[in-house]
Amino acid sequence: MKKTLARWADSDVGYSFRTSPVAIAAALIALVCVVCAVFAGWVSPHNPFDLAALELGDARLPPAWTAEGSSKYLLGTDDQGRDILSAVIYARASR
Repeated sequence: MKKTLARWADSDVGYSFRTSPVAIAAALIALVCVVCAVFAGWVSPHNPFDLAALELGDARLPPAWTAEGSSKYLLGTDDQGRDILSAVIYARASR
């Protein structure tokens, strides 16, 4: 295993990957997506499947960076008050 990694690091592909900031950024983004998908229960701020926690009064809230937005829901909420960020982390589309 160690020889394989060392051989890859010394190869042309390994050198190109190490010296390309775009490739490194893409690998980091992919790693963050995989970690969020594997550990969705711990990473997401809300559970989109917990129907008891839904508040219909929070339906259609805008994202947090707008004037009407709330830091409780960073990407806002859908029609039923579910957190969009949590739905994205759990990889579930709201229907």
